[in-house]
Amino acid sequence: MQSEIKRWGNSAAVRLPGKILAAAHLDISSPISMEVKGNKIIIEAAKESRSKRLKLPFSEAALLADLTPETAHADELALPTDKEVGD
Repeated sequence: MQSEIKRWGNSAAVRLPGKILAAAHLDISSPISMEVKGNKIIIEAAKESRSKRLKLPFSEAALLADLTPETAHADELALPTDKEVGD
């Protein structure tokens, strides 16, 4: 299959037909790696990398454990001080 390189902003882009993506087991937003070997550009699925998700020391369940309807919006019950409101 032939295609051509097009301009995309200050970069170059190549459209990949759906059949090509399916054959490579890729889809939109799939992480890929690219390299040049000789005069060939090789695009392949990215190898598993470290997760970019944060590993927080607490879970959502832990944060919500002591939450009740009465304490859920306790900040709305507090009266602002003169210093917070201003003159």
